[in-house]
Amino acid sequence: MAGPGVYSIVMFVDLSRLEDGRLSQSFEIDRESPILQGLEAEIHEPLTFDVEVRNPSGGTYVVTGRLTGAAVAPCRRCLTPTRIPIDVPLRLVYQEAGREAKPGADSGDDDVVWLERGAKRIELDAQVRDRLFLETERFPICREDCPGICPHCGRNLNEGSCDCALETVDSRWKALEGLGSGIEQDRSRSSKGE
Repeated sequence: MAGPGVYSIVMFVDLSRLEDGRLSQSFEIDRESPILQGLEAEIHEPLTFDVEVRNPSGGTYVVTGRLTGAAVAPCRRCLTPTRIPIDVPLRLVYQEAGREAKPGADSGDDDVVWLERGAKRIELDAQVRDRLFLETERFPICREDCPGICPHCGRNLNEGSCDCALETVDSRWKALEGLGSGIEQDRSRSSKGE
């Protein structure tokens, strides 16, 4: 059993299963998966990750895939649970490390991951997790014209209006209210030739 913050690999591609340099595989990521730990949105139905691995040359593996599904998070305006579609494309190149590179070292390219020479499998969890967290909408809105909640009484204004008097002018600008009428008076006088 893995300790806190450590989990077993959920998604990997067995490189010995490549036929003619290709392999297609699908993974299902359920809501209890360690890949989703820390994701603020809730996952109610499993996500699907369809992946294809190609081996264009020895030691190089091109992984393309798409993570699809949906999550639910509160609307940033009214806090109503809001469905967030998930459609995350993924393209990575796994390269066997040469003399100048070590497995696990930073390649300097976000889309290149170093593998140990003679690796038997490609582990996908970390890259899928990173892309999911980066590309999932963190502050969704339930609809473009969502009026949000009343700042005074907290009523969801999507369900109807409230009786609170809303200030139309920010009190910090009150001192400038008279300035506009003074400008209009000056214009009026100048047009009359005064």
